[in-house]
Amino acid sequence: MLSDNQRRHLVQSLAHIEQTLTDALLLGAQARGDEVFPRYRMALSAADAAALQAALRRLRGSLRRFLRAQNIAAPRHGELDPRWALDTQITLLRNVALELRPAHLAGFGALDEDGASACRALAAEIGALLEGMQDGLRVPDTLVQPAPGDTLGALLLELVQRYRLGEYRTRVAALVARSGRVEVAVVGRVSSGKSSLLNALIERALLPVGVVPVTAVTTRLLTDAEPALELDYLDGRREQRPLDELAQHISEQGNPGNRERLAEVRVGLGALPWAAQAVFTDTPGLGALQGHARAAALDYLPRSDLGLLLIDASATLTELERDLAQAVLDSGAALRVLLTKSDLVDSTAVREQCDYLTNQLGAALNTTVQIDALSSVPAWRDELRAWREHELQPLLASLHVDAAARSQTRSLSLARQVLSSLRLAAREQNPGSTATLDSAPLLALDAAARTQHRAIAEFSERAPAALLQRAAQARMDAAALGTLAADVAHQLAQQTRAMLAPDASEDNAALPAFDWQATPLPAPPPRALGALGRAWQRQRLQSMFGPALEQACRAYAAALHAWLEAHVAARQRQLRAGQSAGAADPAQLAQDIARLAAALGSSSPTTS
Repeated sequence: MLSDNQRRHLVQSLAHIEQTLTDALLLGAQARGDEVFPRYRMALSAADAAALQAALRRLRGSLRRFLRAQNIAAPRHGELDPRWALDTQITLLRNVALELRPAHLAGFGALDEDGASACRALAAEIGALLEGMQDGLRVPDTLVQPAPGDTLGALLLELVQRYRLGEYRTRVAALVARSGRVEVAVVGRVSSGKSSLLNALIERALLPVGVVPVTAVTTRLLTDAEPALELDYLDGRREQRPLDELAQHISEQGNPGNRERLAEVRVGLGALPWAAQAVFTDTPGLGALQGHARAAALDYLPRSDLGLLLIDASATLTELERDLAQAVLDSGAALRVLLTKSDLVDSTAVREQCDYLTNQLGAALNTTVQIDALSSVPAWRDELRAWREHELQPLLASLHVDAAARSQTRSLSLARQVLSSLRLAAREQNPGSTATLDSAPLLALDAAARTQHRAIAEFSERAPAALLQRAAQARMDAAALGTLAADVAHQLAQQTRAMLAPDASEDNAALPAFDWQATPLPAPPPRALGALGRAWQRQRLQSMFGPALEQACRAYAAALHAWLEAHVAARQRQLRAGQSAGAADPAQLAQDIARLAAALGSSSPTTS
């Protein structure tokens, strides 16, 4: 009698034998004469391939007979989705492509400028092409169909599919999939209490909770649908399952790394009078190691009307929360920040934390942010119900009224971006040439970004001393020094935006805010002291403000580095998407550009 450990070992060993032989046979039997670096000297002959196929069939028969005799079932989840496997391999290859850049190759010896330029171009081209492959793999095979009468949505779907614009597929699918309900995205860091708060709001223990990353799949709770569980897979399949199976499909424990390849899970809650025609979406927590979780959380935002950003009352505000808040606003949704687990902090600290978050997020986002302190524990049930009745319910009702206008605004914005990519492809089209990716725009963008990153680094290193020196020479008071520092930071930010302006003129995303103010100073020394007075003032400024100003400049430089990297990456994807469209028939491309431009002209916000 075999033990459980022995059975598991046998299954793994037998699976490895079958999979290795299958993969080797497929590779050796295929003639690929167009390889740049052929792996095999020649393909298997037809006789050899047939003999090996027969041997493999006998091997599989032996495996099945053994498993049946020992009453061992093949694992239900033992098969990999080839799209997922390819996605993982391409991610590793993109890291290899980065090592083709001059900074890495310089470690193998001196590299002249011509060699550096050629390698930089190769790395940019291969990286963009690999990213394009991933764009196609990460989107379900079947896109949703637009609602009747949504002509702009139907046209966008058609163009995105025809020209393989992977950059836009998820966003187009999210827009045309809107159901008329108010979509509420619940986002936050891992263990910020998203699932617990939703359970408390709907007053039932439905979603799994825990102290480790729990939610593995985006889960939508429909407040006006009959109680049921529906699973959507990335390959287009849809299944109805018993509601008591929810945890095994959406939790990291039951579905680790989303190995089931679920696109989303929908749960009908039945009628909830306080949230009629609303959908609450529990997204995977950000900050975990699972990259699929981060993608799932951010991909949902383009279809949301309200983003509830949850921040742990006992934790500190990080760049992740700032980025999440900005992502909610950039998606066109309303933002409400909830300070969760407030029962674990005394009331004075909660008030101070609310004030701090209001000031910090308000400055970073350049808007007023409302902060509400809540908890999901039973002792706070009355407070939660009051917030639900007096804050959340009226907000949902107001969002429902203008949902159609908000959706149209998003569709128009996305259509303009798609049109920009198609026009770019038309401009860069070169009749008669092979359809390869032109790396020149990517190289130009990369060079400009590297230059600006150096300027930001120089600001971080030299700005504090230069600012203090200038303030001492001009005998500035604290307020003037704070204004001067903010002005210099603003100029750097505008320079950073201008670096992208020729290719991203429609980019209106908020730049990071420089947050530093000096405390009042005693009166400056008399001007009669001359150089001695300036030196004394310089020393006083350094001792009072030097460390804080240096820290503020470093923090601002880090935020600006991150902003620039994100926007350069987005522009690179746009360049790659536009150039992939350039392989299309020129006449068809011109016709589609005219169709989309006409649709935009007839779909202004003032027309229905």
